[in-house]
Amino acid sequence: MKKILLCLLLLGQSLMLHGQEVQLRGLMGERFSANLEHWLLAAPYANPGMTQMYFRRNQPHQPIVSWYGEFSGKYITSAALTYAMQPDPRLKDAIDHVVGQLALAQDTDGYLGVWPDSAKFVGMTPGYGGKTWDVWAHYHNMLGLYYWHRISGSEQARQVLLHAADCLYNYFVRDGHPLDEAKDGTDAAIGHIFGLLYEKTHNPRYMQMVEYTLQTFASPTGGDYLNAGLQGVPFYQMKRRRWECLHAIQTIASLWRITGEEQYRTAFTNIWRSIRDFDRHNTGGFSSGESACGNPYDTRAIETCCTIAWMALTIDMLQMTDDPTVADELELSTWNALLGAQHPSGRTFTYNTPMIGDRKASAHDIVFQAVAGSSELNCCSVNGPRGFGMIREWGWQQKGDTITINYYGPSTIRIPINNGQSVIVTQEGTYPFGNDITLTVSAPRNYKGVLRLRIPAWSKNTTVNAVNCPTGYITLPLHNKQQVTVHFDMRARIWRGERNLAGTASIYRGPILLASDQLHNNGKTESDTLDLNTLTLKDLTVNGQSSTPKGSRAARQWSRSGLAFESRENEVAMVNGTDALGHSLILCDFASAGQTGTTYTTWFPAK
Repeated sequence: MKKILLCLLLLGQSLMLHGQEVQLRGLMGERFSANLEHWLLAAPYANPGMTQMYFRRNQPHQPIVSWYGEFSGKYITSAALTYAMQPDPRLKDAIDHVVGQLALAQDTDGYLGVWPDSAKFVGMTPGYGGKTWDVWAHYHNMLGLYYWHRISGSEQARQVLLHAADCLYNYFVRDGHPLDEAKDGTDAAIGHIFGLLYEKTHNPRYMQMVEYTLQTFASPTGGDYLNAGLQGVPFYQMKRRRWECLHAIQTIASLWRITGEEQYRTAFTNIWRSIRDFDRHNTGGFSSGESACGNPYDTRAIETCCTIAWMALTIDMLQMTDDPTVADELELSTWNALLGAQHPSGRTFTYNTPMIGDRKASAHDIVFQAVAGSSELNCCSVNGPRGFGMIREWGWQQKGDTITINYYGPSTIRIPINNGQSVIVTQEGTYPFGNDITLTVSAPRNYKGVLRLRIPAWSKNTTVNAVNCPTGYITLPLHNKQQVTVHFDMRARIWRGERNLAGTASIYRGPILLASDQLHNNGKTESDTLDLNTLTLKDLTVNGQSSTPKGSRAARQWSRSGLAFESRENEVAMVNGTDALGHSLILCDFASAGQTGTTYTTWFPAK
């Protein structure tokens, strides 16, 4: 009993997260606010089945998908991370409502699922969607509760979390039931949350659960992520390579933080790099048909849940390596894959955010997940919003007296330092659509620290206060009333297509992927007169002048924060010396492409 009380006390002391508060402005700020106002504040009340299904688990009810129990946990995680950036009492009420409902529905043994007693954890559920993903749902519920207690200090979230942890430990470790890795990594993800709990409490039972998960990795049906990672096997060649495995692989990062052993760092970094090199698409999104396949040119669905998992894995990679090119990856995914998945109204997220094609709301594309009482709920609608709160986990970092800036864009962040004082960093400018950002630092009098700025790998000629700087991190003295202006190299660059997209190229300006949308080009994704088959790959430039979008008033509204370039042949392409010189193609930012129901492409015919 004394050990249990000590662990409870440690958890309460160590999980509370007092930290940065962020105000985003510009396009990212608009999207963040839309996500808060039109989804996070409304979702649990507009979809009461999110929690009511727990109360009806032993009663006859409509069939639900095997992973239905994840919806509440993904919602809490998304909302908690958002609250950490901008505390809003309305959002706190919404999160506390969901947590309160879970507390009421939790079984006496700590079970926190939606399935009948006869089907807990590994049971078959005829008429309910087949084999349950019960452990996976517990993972997401526990992760959400972990974040909410850590961020808000919610005692109720802590109690529900630890009661669920006891339930899983007793069922699997104490009673010896096997985790089912045949479900492509969904059960093994539980190791991640137990690793996080052990980091904070040092409860040996939680480490036993992590070790139990490692045994599942190495089982004949398991993904064997640790050993395969140590051997340098690319993720797409492993036995289990669906996107859910990424959360299981996060267990390895937890073990590195706990033990410091190099084997965990090596395995994790090898896996991460293989995904970046072989499966991360031009949009910054991950997966092709919900899995790794070793081909970033594969045009199958790029699921929003997969991209969120990739971003979570990448945040672990950044914390592990302090590598600025990893932060480059998060910037790419955030400005393109995340914003592209969200409708600008904040009402919906996509299931698939393709490189070429159309944008459909997840409630349209995967409507089979909806049931009476939760018509808007599906895996991606509750998970996509997490991406906005994740900005706080990588955008600004503090270690001792060193403050690192990874996120650029109009914003203000308050960073607590000693004695209840704060450093405030304000960013003003047009980045990422313009070339410049100016950072103004407000710190306590006589404060002296270090300011680190990320210079992206794509910005080859960057100046900081008019001084040329190399890519990577640069350090400056940090003191009160300091102003720093960064001028980025926004010359357009290309990614040459290969395999099934050979003969094409993608175009970037800064971190922004450019697209051709019917909205801007007379109903075509490519100009009728512009022959891109001979697109030259050198001296490629794109005008930075914004262009007024064509179309309806609604179309103009949703595109007003985006970016449109008018790209003429003499700037973009040499067309075999023909008289086509002067014809143009309007390119826009990927995030705004297709948002009005039009078709778009990000791969252009090129020589």
